[in-house]
Amino acid sequence: MRDVEQFIRALCNPPEADLENLLAKGRPLTLGPREFFCKPGETRHQLGFLHEGLARYHVLTEAGDDVTKDFAVPGRFVVSFGSAVQGQPAQVAISTVLESRFTVWPFDTLRALLEGHVEWQKFGRRVAEFLYVRKERRELDFLLRSAPERYEVARAELGASFGAIPRDMLASYLGIAPESLSRLRRRLIKKK
Repeated sequence: MRDVEQFIRALCNPPEADLENLLAKGRPLTLGPREFFCKPGETRHQLGFLHEGLARYHVLTEAGDDVTKDFAVPGRFVVSFGSAVQGQPAQVAISTVLESRFTVWPFDTLRALLEGHVEWQKFGRRVAEFLYVRKERRELDFLLRSAPERYEVARAELGASFGAIPRDMLASYLGIAPESLSRLRRRLIKKK
C-alpha cells in the first residue's frame, strides 16, 4: 500500500494516526475483466485505489447504449464521485477493462476523515479539483479537437493501457462509431 500512501502524501500532510488507520482499514479487491467495481444504481459507495489494471467510468442509457465517460489508470482513486458525495444511487458505473487490483474502503470512511482535519479537507479539495479539471478538459476536447486529435490525446494519457482497450469502449470514449475508429486507425497507420 505504499503507492496509496505516496499518492495521499503528494496531496496533503495528514496526521500519521489517521493515515495509518486508513491504510489498515483498506481491503484488497481483485476483479476480472468487465466486472463491476460500482454497478449502476449502487447505493453503498466505495472508494478504491487502483494498483494494477484499467477501470472504465461509463453510463448505461435508456436506449441500452453503454457510453464510456472516462478511464482510470493505476495510481488513481476510483469512485462514482458525484453520486457518492450526494448520497444517491450511482449514475456512473465503474467496471474493469482488464483484470484489476484495488484497495477499497467504504466511502463513508473518507467522508469521516474529510470532516476531521484540515489536511484531509485539503486532500478532498485537491482530488475534487483534479476531477473537475479532467472533466473540463474532456469537454473542451469534444468541442475543440477532431477525432484524430482526441485519439492522440487518449493514447498519450492512457499510456501502455491504451492498446488493451477494446474497440467499442475506445470508440465510445472518443465519441465516434467503432467503424469510424477502424478507419481512423488505418489513416493514422498510413501516415506513419
